[in-house]
Amino acid sequence: MSESQDDTARSERFGGQTRGARMPPTYNSPPVFLEKTGTVLWCQARGHRAFVWTMTFLCYSGYCLARNPFGVVKSVLCPHCSNHSSHTNTTTGSNGTESRAGWAPFNGDDGETLMGVVDYSLLFSYAVGTFISGAIADRVNQRHLLVVGMMGSAVATILMGVAYFANIHHVSYFIVVQIMGGLMQSTGWPTLIAVMTAWFGKQRRGLIMGVWSTNVFVGSILGTLIPAIWATPNAPWGWSFITPALVLLVISLMTSLLLLPDPRAIGLESPLGVSTSTLSSPSTAGVSLRKARSGGVGYLRALLIPGVVEFSLAFFFVKMVNYVFKAWLPFYIANNEIGGRLIGGQLAGWLSSLFDVGGVVGVVGIGWITDLIGRRTLVITVLEYTTIPLLYVFHRYGGVSEASLSILLLACGCTLQACYITISTAVTSDLGTHPSLKGSENARAMVTGIINGTGSLGAAVGPLIAGWISDNYGWDVTFYFLMGASLLAAL
Repeated sequence: MSESQDDTARSERFGGQTRGARMPPTYNSPPVFLEKTGTVLWCQARGHRAFVWTMTFLCYSGYCLARNPFGVVKSVLCPHCSNHSSHTNTTTGSNGTESRAGWAPFNGDDGETLMGVVDYSLLFSYAVGTFISGAIADRVNQRHLLVVGMMGSAVATILMGVAYFANIHHVSYFIVVQIMGGLMQSTGWPTLIAVMTAWFGKQRRGLIMGVWSTNVFVGSILGTLIPAIWATPNAPWGWSFITPALVLLVISLMTSLLLLPDPRAIGLESPLGVSTSTLSSPSTAGVSLRKARSGGVGYLRALLIPGVVEFSLAFFFVKMVNYVFKAWLPFYIANNEIGGRLIGGQLAGWLSSLFDVGGVVGVVGIGWITDLIGRRTLVITVLEYTTIPLLYVFHRYGGVSEASLSILLLACGCTLQACYITISTAVTSDLGTHPSLKGSENARAMVTGIINGTGSLGAAVGPLIAGWISDNYGWDVTFYFLMGASLLAAL
């Protein structure tokens, strides 16, 4: 059977008839599992979209789930290294020697700085990897790239947990593992945004991408609550890493069997306006789509798209502030009195998840508003200015009681996360299909990689700077730093 006949036959199995030209087999072709079993399940385009939406949602929830544990276990690794404590907590062994509580090398006087370095290792490698992944994802089978990324992320997360059971205390080990994890994590966002943009057009993009992007919060909430089970003194904190990694491995297996990255792979029309049904035959469609796919959009052309540079610079500071919160929030809550007492690492981890709960409300609401008024830039700017006084109120009055802390966490999550997610989803999708591209679709992952990569550089340096500032000048100065970053983002 010729290639064109085979393409036609496969298209008929999925849709009952040849609805459009098949794409080249090497380009985001359907998983073999779906080709063998998808005759009934995959006969309606709406069913395709719902399933792709669900699978991509699970994928990035899994990425975030495996990314969060280190921020949760910081209070266990260094239980009393906050600059607010002038004493050193020690225990006396049977031989009369004293040892610090926590986990070396993070329980020393420079513990916060070292933990900031470990955070930086993951985030900087993630930033560099995002630029690369954005270019690669436009040129390879996106399902394969996601599976490799998720499996690699799971392995790196498991290795972090192994440090507990193997009694590893070398900071270099944690740095190397985090670099590996960051590179693997970087495959997720640009690739998934490209997949979502391929399946969903511009209509109601803000709302659709806003609801979809709550995967960040679902993953972050679970990535906080699950590791917090072992974020207690004398608990085996290694399971805080291994458990989320095992979940991610299961999701990667589901992805390899079920995810279909592009509607044209089964003869459906693209919502981006590149319709396979208008092409004369499967074979000519393959040639045309292969030509459109090859090469992609280069970095220079992507940077020349109106708005890419401006949003990249703004996203540098937006993501910086968000990731300082993600990296240090459980530690900050655990080491500052709430209602006149220290509440401990486990409760701090659970309360910090409210930051992500607020984000869910903010992202969906802002997505709906930006679709309604069509002014994403205006809405994002107003939100950024709002975060400045809100950060001040959070630091000054969040410790009054657990109730006040909860309310302010929800409010901060609503504003900070809404800006972060709206830029990284709806805005990047808009720019990746900008009219200046003259019909080319190949900038979807590239634009996402540039904007998210630039933001990730801010996310990389933010926790490192915050750790150093809190070590040397205290949390007051740290929050002034965050307010300044929010002002620069708004400008």
